[in-house]
Amino acid sequence: MANEIMNLAAEAPPVTHDDWLAAVEVVLKGRSFDKVLRSTVPDGITVEPLYTREDEVDAAEVPTVGVGRRGSGIAGLTAGWDIRQRHGLTATTEEANAAILNDLERGVTSIELVMAGIDDAATLARVLDGVMVDLAPVALTGAADQVGAARLLLAVAGSKGVTASTVLADLGVDPIGRLATMGTAGAPVAAILADAALLAAEVSAAYPGVRTFRADSTAYGHAGAAAATELAALLSTGVAYLRALTGAGLDVDASFGQISLTTTVGTDQFLDIAKLRALRVLWARVAEASDARDVPVHVQAVTSQAVLSQRDPWVNMLRTTIGCFAAAIGGADAITVRPFDELLGVPDELGVRIARNTQLVLMEESNIHRVIDPAGGSWYVEKLTDQLADAAWAVFQGLEAAGGIVAALAAGSLQQQIEATWRGEHKALRTRRRAITGVSEFPDVDETPVVRGPRPQSSQLPTGSDVEALPVRRLAADYERLRDAADTADPRPTIFLANLGGGADHSTRSTWAKNFFEAGGIATIGNDGFEDDESMVAAYRASGARIAVVCSSDPVYAQRAASAATALKAAGVDKLYLAGNPGDAREAYRAAGVDEFVFIGCDVVDSLEGALVALGITGGAA
Repeated sequence: MANEIMNLAAEAPPVTHDDWLAAVEVVLKGRSFDKVLRSTVPDGITVEPLYTREDEVDAAEVPTVGVGRRGSGIAGLTAGWDIRQRHGLTATTEEANAAILNDLERGVTSIELVMAGIDDAATLARVLDGVMVDLAPVALTGAADQVGAARLLLAVAGSKGVTASTVLADLGVDPIGRLATMGTAGAPVAAILADAALLAAEVSAAYPGVRTFRADSTAYGHAGAAAATELAALLSTGVAYLRALTGAGLDVDASFGQISLTTTVGTDQFLDIAKLRALRVLWARVAEASDARDVPVHVQAVTSQAVLSQRDPWVNMLRTTIGCFAAAIGGADAITVRPFDELLGVPDELGVRIARNTQLVLMEESNIHRVIDPAGGSWYVEKLTDQLADAAWAVFQGLEAAGGIVAALAAGSLQQQIEATWRGEHKALRTRRRAITGVSEFPDVDETPVVRGPRPQSSQLPTGSDVEALPVRRLAADYERLRDAADTADPRPTIFLANLGGGADHSTRSTWAKNFFEAGGIATIGNDGFEDDESMVAAYRASGARIAVVCSSDPVYAQRAASAATALKAAGVDKLYLAGNPGDAREAYRAAGVDEFVFIGCDVVDSLEGALVALGITGGAA
């Protein structure tokens, strides 16, 4: 008896997938299964509400040697990932150096150095004074002359007395990324690639811990590209660099060793986990097609700037934590977390510390690196990894068939593809189908602004017209434009909530309307509801508001909406809204005085722009 195994499910009848579907149909009460429970990511990939063994893919049961979906090597990240913090020249070289050393002393393991304003060896040496480049890798970005900046770093490393064989660096030569970001690479891409390939040959021979090229897809991610398109752009860029390297005489294996890969992570946790796993699958396919043998790969994940908000910036801490977690679970070799206050100017010590400590807490306290590929075996993640890899490979093949990524950028076809994806995402943002916490949902019109020092003029603004530069499309931009316009008005614009009936009648829609209008900076004047039109009109006149929104349940609307609208219009309301889709009663309510209906699925931004215009505030118009 003691040795018998107790089956806790022995008394429960087996449940099949069909049983689950039948139970779901009961709960849905005739609503569409596809619309309610299935969702589609911008790549066109359908995300199911439930994954079963039927969705199992043919994936390795354990991590294997070399690059694969489960990691960049059999050891995974059990030693921890590289905590990479971004720094640049803000005020003085001394301040920049102090900030870098402070980070390195407190847990950061590598520095991503923005080279804007750092044009000579003396300046770079001062910025990196005290940095041990044989222990803390330096990754370069943002240089106007990328090959020149790379040579500067190697020269400064040599001046520190460090032997070439021990230098650790990512020289960050990425002319295609610069072309996409700025509209020009500063010189013909082919010429830069030829020069950089010669440098890479020198580096490969003398600096085993240094990579010359960085294939970086952040420009595409920030422009609104779907995950598969971003991966395809990254892949096509990497292949262009491989061709330049092998063309300069490096063998295939050495060429792979000279390239690092950088991509974005946002706030879709499982999609980003699958994205990083799919990237390794794709890079392994390129290696296989290139007859490469033991191919190394170094993947850096950067939290997306596009998902950050200027309003209620504290929520950015949650957004970057999700991105960092996904990057670590997905197996990124290096992770860069943007400070929560990055969009407000120069991040202060709190912003930098939180960005750093987000990674330290996840690594040292949560220990999420102790398990190799913890998402491995998940039917959902494995299926999504395969779907992303297949979708990205198809886009990649299209780019290559068009002549490669430089040709696609020159023709504008890649920008058009990203623009088409963004239009769908933009509509979801404007209708709040995709909510932004603290911005389009649960905004605080009375928030205390977070102020940071001004950032120096960026050298990363588009400066050329060789190709159409990709913009940074921030998800919160439309709503923050409206908030900025409302904040300039004195006094702040307000709207009166004409709540009909008791709390049980109006609370659902009045709460919804409060979120709706305050997302545009229009403060709502609430109340407990009105049982008659006379008291409602008296409260409206006392409020000082010029616009109003009627809020209640459909049964109360049927009894009182028309009379309330007539009374409010007679009281002088400039523009009257009704919360909810009126259906067949639309014309009757319009005849009674309702100017506009706001409801789930309407264009929120358009309605808020109209409300501000009605109040004489025109700065919110796009």
